[in-house]
Amino acid sequence: MKMEKLTSILAVVEELEPGVAVLEKAVKLARRFGAHVELLIADDTQLSSFASRCAALDYGNLTLFSAHRDEESLHELIVRRVAARGADLVIKPPAGTHPLRRWALGENDWQLACECPVPVMLAGAGAWSEPVRFAAAVDVADEGAVRFARSILHTAGFLALGCRGHLDVLYTEREQRDETLRMQRAVTLAQLVREFHIGTERLQMFTGAPEERLMPVIAAREYDVLVLGAVSHRSGVANSFECLSSKLVDASKCDVVLVKANLREPAKASEAWVTRGATPLPARAARLG
Repeated sequence: MKMEKLTSILAVVEELEPGVAVLEKAVKLARRFGAHVELLIADDTQLSSFASRCAALDYGNLTLFSAHRDEESLHELIVRRVAARGADLVIKPPAGTHPLRRWALGENDWQLACECPVPVMLAGAGAWSEPVRFAAAVDVADEGAVRFARSILHTAGFLALGCRGHLDVLYTEREQRDETLRMQRAVTLAQLVREFHIGTERLQMFTGAPEERLMPVIAAREYDVLVLGAVSHRSGVANSFECLSSKLVDASKCDVVLVKANLREPAKASEAWVTRGATPLPARAARLG
């Protein structure tokens, strides 16, 4: 689901080393948005260590919570806690690592992103730039893709605006021959970008397969946060989408935000989150061959 507000963040930690980075990023976001942070400590033996870290951060709107899970999985606990507390964003470390691909998205993370009613940020140890550099990878090939693109752009634009950060919107057109279809998709994408007050000079359009065009771009630019779509079903198309998203994440060591499509979205996107006096930048898109 797209992000309408950020007043409550659920930060989920287990081990101390990856958990400290998650805690620090949650507090950094919270300071920007004036949000409350609840630190969910999945391993209660780490409670005192994280309590000391929280005290050192000196953020008054921060609470700790440790729950006994019994047979409940971590992602089930997270989903239940989000529903109970009304969190707007979940931040956690990636679930497990691959020896050769540190940032390959695991099945547990996909399951959480698909079941969680709010966006999920998977945060690693790397520090964010100042200002924070965001990228959103979108597709508009069909109606379903447009729904995903709208949710992704809404969330990415919201976070970038609140952080006073930079946002690049990355799109690659697969169609090689049908110029009319290419133009229709370009117009659709430009309309979406304008809906969320993202200056179209941040829109960068490529031609070719996204695996071939976007992966080297993401790897070279070293963004801080990459915003992608998370599917909520297990069809062959969904598996392909997951495969592409995992490849894009693998291309960079940046953090990732997984966003679900809003299936009940209105015809025109809400502008309720544009409350910080941001002025849309002049319309200018970069088309990269």
